[in-house]
Amino acid sequence: MLKIFISIVAVLIISSCGTLFNDKANKYLDEKVSEPLIIPENKNYRQIVDFYPLTPIKDHNDLSSYELPLPKQIFSSGTSNEVRLHKLGELRWVYVETLPSSAWPLMKDFWMSNQYGLKSDDPNIGVIESNNLGISPENSKLMMKIEHGIRQSSSEIFVSHLIKDSNDAWIRVPGKGNMEEEVLLSALDFLSKSASQGGTSLVALNLNLGQKAVLKQQEDLTSYIELSLEFPRAWAAVDRALKEALINVIDLDREEGAFYVDFIQNQEKGFFNKMFTGRSVSKGNFKILIKEIGENSCIVTVGSDNPESALYERDLLSEINQSLS
Repeated sequence: MLKIFISIVAVLIISSCGTLFNDKANKYLDEKVSEPLIIPENKNYRQIVDFYPLTPIKDHNDLSSYELPLPKQIFSSGTSNEVRLHKLGELRWVYVETLPSSAWPLMKDFWMSNQYGLKSDDPNIGVIESNNLGISPENSKLMMKIEHGIRQSSSEIFVSHLIKDSNDAWIRVPGKGNMEEEVLLSALDFLSKSASQGGTSLVALNLNLGQKAVLKQQEDLTSYIELSLEFPRAWAAVDRALKEALINVIDLDREEGAFYVDFIQNQEKGFFNKMFTGRSVSKGNFKILIKEIGENSCIVTVGSDNPESALYERDLLSEINQSLS
């Protein structure tokens, strides 16, 4: 019986070797990335961001030097339900810490309850239009646009006051006759009172895909932030983020799109964070560069001439990304 038992154990061990030594950890690297979906030019759509892309591998047979890249960091806007008015030159918008699909039903209620009325709405593109205002000039209306904000769970609300020109085209009302700030302040007050009472609109879920700031990684594993903003606003957003993160700006050059900073991090003195106090340590000087790559697109990169400081470039970029709003 002992010999039979030993034989059975030996057979089980030998048969299990195939499972024990068949490492499938890198099996996913053999998967092929399909071609992106082609959307007809006449169709409205929001950019879809792939948060879990596969890194291209030149030689799948040699995986000894392959390192799994760090995942992109996604920062929520918090749970404070903050609502505030932003200004940049003539541009005005309301920032609210909730997804566009939640802001959409609230703003529909806003238009239906005020004197302007709601004439039409399109949740696919986030546009709401008022009735004809019935003021001079007679052909005038208000148009609201709800977009995804810079942070993961935030919305930006814009209002345009439009009139018809001599060519029967809608143009923005210039000067003192513009009602945009007045309407935005009313929307701000409405959201402040009801932001926590709203639900989620299923027909407006498409608006949640258009986040304006995404932390990405290149093939060489260097990171950058892609901003779906024009340069003046991208510059202002990074400037505000540096101030919010308390990052010391040594110098700046707006024409070059550069901030020069001293990056300081808190370093723990011991193993237990709660038992030991930290001290501030400078990680070196860095150059933050904002580069315009399109009419409504910029990238933010971080660089350092010091090889030791280069280790903290991603940490600095993460600090900026977390503070963007």
